[in-house]
Amino acid sequence: MGKRSITDVEIGLIKAMLLRPMKNKDIQFYFNRQDRAVNSGRITQIRDGTYGPEVPTASEQDLNAFLSSFKPADIGAVVGEILPPREPTLSERALALFAKGRVGWMLTSHETDRIECKETFCLRPEARFADPLRSIAGLANNAGGFIFFGVTELPDGMLQATGLTNKSFQQTDPAEINRCLAGALHPVPTFTTLTITVGEAEVGVIHVEKHDHPPVMAIKNINTEIKEGAIYYRYVGETRVIKPGELQQIISYREQKAVAEFSRRMARIAVGSAATLDLDTGKVEGKQGSFLIDEQLLPKIQFLRQGQFSEEAGAPALRLIGDVSPIKSGERETIRSNVTSEAVLLNFLKVTPVAQPLQYVVHSAHTARAWLPLFYYVEASKMTVEDVVSTLLAERATYKQRRDAAVARLNGTGPSALNRAVGKVQSTLLSLLNGEIAAPVHVSEVAIVAQAIQAIPPAKTVDYGWLKNILLAAYDQTNETTDQHKLARSMVYRAACRLDELEFSHLVRRK
Repeated sequence: MGKRSITDVEIGLIKAMLLRPMKNKDIQFYFNRQDRAVNSGRITQIRDGTYGPEVPTASEQDLNAFLSSFKPADIGAVVGEILPPREPTLSERALALFAKGRVGWMLTSHETDRIECKETFCLRPEARFADPLRSIAGLANNAGGFIFFGVTELPDGMLQATGLTNKSFQQTDPAEINRCLAGALHPVPTFTTLTITVGEAEVGVIHVEKHDHPPVMAIKNINTEIKEGAIYYRYVGETRVIKPGELQQIISYREQKAVAEFSRRMARIAVGSAATLDLDTGKVEGKQGSFLIDEQLLPKIQFLRQGQFSEEAGAPALRLIGDVSPIKSGERETIRSNVTSEAVLLNFLKVTPVAQPLQYVVHSAHTARAWLPLFYYVEASKMTVEDVVSTLLAERATYKQRRDAAVARLNGTGPSALNRAVGKVQSTLLSLLNGEIAAPVHVSEVAIVAQAIQAIPPAKTVDYGWLKNILLAAYDQTNETTDQHKLARSMVYRAACRLDELEFSHLVRRK
């Protein structure tokens, strides 16, 4: 073989980038030079093993060190089309805040108004998470930022990446953190969790976004760290109760947003693309006409998701997209501004009416959980599968892979929750189809029952209400954090998806 233009070290780094995975055009950015171009085809050859197959893949530590210390050349070679600069990922932004020092990898700055460090991570009991909880609120009320877990302050004040002492952070479902935030703060901050390798240390990261509608406020007392009604703010090196100056800034920010939103709505009304509703009289007025809503319906109207005037046979009409419908006396609606995976599961199993079913589908884009009931909520939304899929694809996903999997399932091109029954599961399935299984009374019984429900074949007539009660009982047995309970809980979620497919998928695809 002739002399390679790319060194073995570079090939190893490219292989490690491909495992992340990174796109060819993003990898090119790190290796193109004025005197040596690395085109997309060469990277594809490395991916396929036809170029440098004998070169070992670089370690995660080597790749992280390369990315954190990388500096582009003053003049770079441009291959093919000129691409816009790529925004660094959260992992790359977090890693760039560390540098190798004399005694290890150190944070390049002290704690700032956007960076806070913790030596350990513990979500339960809640009191152990109170300090990070306050920091999350403070960052959300300021400009957002990072909380690092596994970083130790040295006697000289420097902050060293020493690593997490156990796998608690990696094994914690973000939905559990979200439930903790929802129970202590309002409105709930938006966050992302990830783990980075700094040198040889595993560091947990929670990235908090600046909240669109501050202030985030504590809604209960937790030890001495969090006081009900307090507004916390992140200052340089500390999180504390907000000062008057910063509170005035938040108030001004809200006023500016309100004025901008009012101006936008007035502009829509002026051009005829929106109408106004007087909740006292029930009169809806728009550029092309007006009409009255019966006074008996007015108390039941909660929101209009989308509307426009159209002319049909000379009469103005309001077209409603979404769900605005009365509820029978005695029924309750569940309205959640912050949907959790558990809420998606339990509302399906309990057949609980929800006010915003589309948001329960959209939640698939913001959870690491692979299996969630979808078709029940699509049917409840009264929307077509195509419209729901369009909404999902337009969502800025926290977990893009999960969002895309949900889209594939809705389109009928993704994996089904159906599983093959073998061994003891097969005999349990036969008992199930004969109506002869009992609800699990111990976590050790959950897996077999859940797998039997996953194995129900198409076109089989089953009692969905009975099976949902079986799964509710099974879920109640999985309330601990051990591996056995987590595995059983995952099986319950998938079994619920199988019932969801059998009962509702054929209904929503007929629309």
